[in-house]
Amino acid sequence: MNSVAPYPMNILVFLVDAGQLERRMRGASTMSREKHGSIDERELGKTVQLLYEAFQSIEAVGGSLSPYVPTQDYIVEPILQLLDAMAHGRRSARGEGQQPVYYEPGCGAGRVAERAAKRGFYTLCLELDEYLAKAAAEKLANSPNVDVVIGDLSVFRPRRVDAVYAYLLPRAVQRVLDVLAGQGAPLLSLDYPAEDDSGVLAAARLEIEARSIYAYKL
Repeated sequence: MNSVAPYPMNILVFLVDAGQLERRMRGASTMSREKHGSIDERELGKTVQLLYEAFQSIEAVGGSLSPYVPTQDYIVEPILQLLDAMAHGRRSARGEGQQPVYYEPGCGAGRVAERAAKRGFYTLCLELDEYLAKAAAEKLANSPNVDVVIGDLSVFRPRRVDAVYAYLLPRAVQRVLDVLAGQGAPLLSLDYPAEDDSGVLAAARLEIEARSIYAYKL
């Protein structure tokens, strides 16, 4: 999770209008049972949109840039395979033999970063929440060539990156792109494109296991 306000992680979710959300969900459930016997997709979509808009409102008043949600295990390996190939191809083309650098802003408890390190990346795990950063440091304690940094993705710029992974909301993805502009490395964003999608690579929206992955060149 990345935050720009000093709220504890466990109360951020309560900034959403819980009563409104509950009423919408109850209404969707009742309608679907009466008409179809299952959840009405349109009402479910409205509920998801309500959640998204609520988090966007939190951002606007200085709340969470992107609430922490761990990447599901089944999609981690395909993402890392793509980043591995892109990073090594990029460095080989430039005649560079150094260990490739994997950077994950908003890395949470370090689940994806741990597997990136096992693939041979020098791994940089950035997390603003101190509790999550501590959990990541403990998880990655026995992994070689790993650094966990407590910092804000809006301002933190590594000296060099070769592969970047983000599971963040659009505004946070955009800020990462802005901060890392000029690095020349690939960034893969799961589920969400950046707010300003003009930098997306041609044919870069991939579908893997019914999930969208957006590829950007920094």
